[in-house]
Amino acid sequence: MHIVCIWKKDKRYCMQDTVKLFVGTSDHHDDLAQKTYLYTIHKNATMPVEVVFLRPSDFPGWNRKTWGTPFTCYRYAVPHLMGYKGRALYTDTDMINFRDIAALYNTDLEGKAFGMVWDALQDNGKAGAHMGYPRGFWCDSVLLIDCEKAEEFVDPIDDIINWNKNYSYKWEVMKKLGSPHKEKTKKLVHMLDSRWNVFDGTNPSAIPRGYDLWSKTPPAWEDKENLEMDMIWQLHLTALSYQPWHPKYTPHAKASHPRPDLMREWWRLVKIVNSL
Repeated sequence: MHIVCIWKKDKRYCMQDTVKLFVGTSDHHDDLAQKTYLYTIHKNATMPVEVVFLRPSDFPGWNRKTWGTPFTCYRYAVPHLMGYKGRALYTDTDMINFRDIAALYNTDLEGKAFGMVWDALQDNGKAGAHMGYPRGFWCDSVLLIDCEKAEEFVDPIDDIINWNKNYSYKWEVMKKLGSPHKEKTKKLVHMLDSRWNVFDGTNPSAIPRGYDLWSKTPPAWEDKENLEMDMIWQLHLTALSYQPWHPKYTPHAKASHPRPDLMREWWRLVKIVNSL
């Protein structure tokens, strides 16, 4: 397992006989979560995978005041890190992989710069109102990038580093992208199969029957479409209180995960990782 954990402005990662996977994480994220995710990635992969962790300590001098996480906007540095050549994958670290990551990496982007899952149920809110659709959001927690085409879209790296407006650079990206219902977006983003970014076991692309997309209230958990284990290609454990490595998590508390079958699978994988 080859893992690169450093970042330099003049560093370039351009090998294409290997899946280039950049993983956003904090400096204090639980090692067990990272190790378990990487174990599942390498276990299922049919190509060599090189993992580059994107941590705040490796990006000194970045303005992170408006970011939602300690690593929110590092994903938009990936084209620069790749020398604006080839393709790369970015994911968050709070995931479990169940399918060959090479299949995702080799997805035909149909000439577009990015591949992402569209979450049809997430409320855009004021910050996302520019997307031109009442509800929905591009899920860049799994992001497939054609780095050469992305150069025409993302801002120069120094502008991203020094972004000092009162909203995150991520919102600027989403503003440019718009929704899949806009013609310009169809030229920029390929909509990935939603099974590559399954939020806590529910299908982000499935809209409950009769649900009002203009509603300010998201659908209840029990109304969402739950996917069986064999339908999940990449599981994303999104809610902090549901993450089994979180310090406040207890299996039988109110904060326990609504999908105990997924948690049993995570603990099964942890047992394997701890035995290695």
